[in-house]
Amino acid sequence: MKLWYAKPASDWLEALPIGNGRLGAMVHGGMERERLQINEETFWSGGPHDYRRPGASRYLRQVRELIFQDKVEEAQQLFDERMKGDPELLHAFLPCCDMMLHFPGHADGRDYYRELDLDRAVATTRYQVNGVTYTREVFCSYPDQAIIMRISSDCPGKIDMAAELAAANGEQRVRFAGDDTLVLTGQAGKREARPRRLNAGWDGPGVRFEARLRAISEGGRVLRGEQALEVRGADAVTLIFSAATSFVNYRSIDGDPGTKAAGVIERLQGKSYGELLGRHLEDYTALYRRVELELGDGAGDGTPTDERVRTYAETEDPGLAALFYQYGRYLLIASSRPGGQPANLQGIWNDDPWPLWGSKWTTNINVQMNYWPAESGNLRECHLPLFDLIDDLRITGAETAETHYGCRGFVVHHNTDLWRAATPVDYDAAVWPMGGVWLVQHLWDHYEYCPDQAFLRNRVYPALREAALFVLDYLTEAPEGTRLAGKLVTNPSYSPENHYIDDKGRRRYLTYAATMDIQLIRDLFQRCMKAAEMLGVDEDFRGELEEAMARLPGMQIGKYGQLQEWAEDWDRPDDHNSHVSHLYGLYPGNQISVKDTPELAEAVGRSLELRGTHDFRAWPAAWRIALHAHLRDARMAHRRLVNLIALSANPNLLNEKPPLPMQIDGNFGGTAAIAEMLLQSRSRYDGTAAVYEIELLPALPAQWSRGRVKGLRARGGFELAFAWENGRLTEASLHALCGGICRIYYGDRSVQLETSKGDTIPIQF
Repeated sequence: MKLWYAKPASDWLEALPIGNGRLGAMVHGGMERERLQINEETFWSGGPHDYRRPGASRYLRQVRELIFQDKVEEAQQLFDERMKGDPELLHAFLPCCDMMLHFPGHADGRDYYRELDLDRAVATTRYQVNGVTYTREVFCSYPDQAIIMRISSDCPGKIDMAAELAAANGEQRVRFAGDDTLVLTGQAGKREARPRRLNAGWDGPGVRFEARLRAISEGGRVLRGEQALEVRGADAVTLIFSAATSFVNYRSIDGDPGTKAAGVIERLQGKSYGELLGRHLEDYTALYRRVELELGDGAGDGTPTDERVRTYAETEDPGLAALFYQYGRYLLIASSRPGGQPANLQGIWNDDPWPLWGSKWTTNINVQMNYWPAESGNLRECHLPLFDLIDDLRITGAETAETHYGCRGFVVHHNTDLWRAATPVDYDAAVWPMGGVWLVQHLWDHYEYCPDQAFLRNRVYPALREAALFVLDYLTEAPEGTRLAGKLVTNPSYSPENHYIDDKGRRRYLTYAATMDIQLIRDLFQRCMKAAEMLGVDEDFRGELEEAMARLPGMQIGKYGQLQEWAEDWDRPDDHNSHVSHLYGLYPGNQISVKDTPELAEAVGRSLELRGTHDFRAWPAAWRIALHAHLRDARMAHRRLVNLIALSANPNLLNEKPPLPMQIDGNFGGTAAIAEMLLQSRSRYDGTAAVYEIELLPALPAQWSRGRVKGLRARGGFELAFAWENGRLTEASLHALCGGICRIYYGDRSVQLETSKGDTIPIQF
């Protein structure tokens, strides 16, 4: 489980990512000149402000009437002018600073090797100069909130180097704190808008930051240079880096970054490198080592990772698929830890001052996909930052629901940023008020993967209820003369991020009752009712939800045999859009299955076929892997995985390749989808009692004829371990973290188990 290379990174997409959720760095592994490009999770453009447009709700009725009257262009213009947020663009996640290390005379080093060890979360660079072997180890510690590097050689007194810090944005000032600590201060200030990159402008004061770098030498000495720390004649050097911003919360940037950054350095005073590394390993391995995965015989492990990626389309190397899976888990640990911000479009790694799409949180697929592997991949704690984001959006989203729609509850549209925008923003995708409805499903998933009544009562149900209140108020009855007359529908509605061409050849976005809206609402209502029933609360509210759900339109199969994306049969064979929003009901939703709804499942398969059998890249390929896995189509699931890695993985395995920017949802979605090929789970309720169904090897491709897995999680709080040879299951066991009833399926065989908390049970079919 290592990414390794025989040469330094030539650019950012060959560098190796490290992170602790709050700090992230890209390690380039240069010999004479090393660069760590560093991000801090709260260093963003902009500042606290309100995105709402007062009076927007006055225009909702008129927009709806225009849509029902087929005057969509007029409705779009009115919505854009009167109901979008103010401003229309959101802010961007920014690069913070660079740590530059200079090693004079090392340009011609040989026997070069660098790696990222996923099992230890340590990046290592090693090479020789004039018979001396130099080694650099670097990691990003969560318990100590610092980036720590050790530079050593196998001959004493051979380390001469200089270290400097430089800001990537806005103002900067460099000074010293004593002889061994370099201090960099800066601020993200005024910015002009870049509409084509969906980056907002900003006139006011921005977020301030401070970074500190301390050098501790063993032998030799540390000196002040002009604007750098210089080390002469050392046996080894330990560098400790900390950084903080003035961000307090989405309403305040009045914090003291200097006190926070200096506090980290002071707390680590006197601690040895071995002690710091030990604390890091104890924390990290407790998460990472929960899951083990082997696919194939590891024959490709002796090949550099960049070469494995380059040849993957030909080799279909099972070991690289296993490495890609564990790399996704590593990235989630590195970019999403309790108490911090959730992983954004690029996780926590960004070197572009004007990142395309702002590197923010896109809530119409991308941030959700980031968290698909959290539960099945046994990283429950890494899910928590997303729930904290939801809690903030329940506040700003409630204000937006009232101002923009006159509704109760809370609403989120397709994007949010550090300042917790909940309004319609950006371009046509603005008109999609289902972001909050989708986000709260993650709270329910977290509950189902380890049922906890206190979590259900205190965090899940309040969020579900508030999202459902918005939907109840937002739904409107379709009038006579429309296809869904008498049904409760969403209006305005939009299917992310796609357009339709109507019967008159008009290209349009706005509509009513897009299929994904109704699927999301059905999941929300069912889960909200089930939670209320289990908690014994809100009987009248349950009745209201049940009554509304009975009036929702059903899913429809269109003239091509496809699952319709819209209320009207507007799907077309030449539509190869990357989004497959209307297929949510199969995955990650739970409304369509091969077993229970075979006709709808067949329609999903037809929709995938119409969407294109060509080779999709990045996150669209990742979603399709999981969809094919749930259709039990192992061949197509594997083909899409080959597409994902061969077409869009960079040498460092991050998605996506230029000219598009890196976007980490392809990694996270691919990780989740690999798990879905090996194990799937769902819940069935009889009143408040749940039976959890678990299927082993539902979409095992021929290329993975042998393998084993340990630690994958299933709904109900179960951990599974199993192995297979020649494509057939050879052994399996289950560990119950919570206890309860589950039914295990393998092919046409099944067994039911009644478990108690702590049981470990061999599975015999």
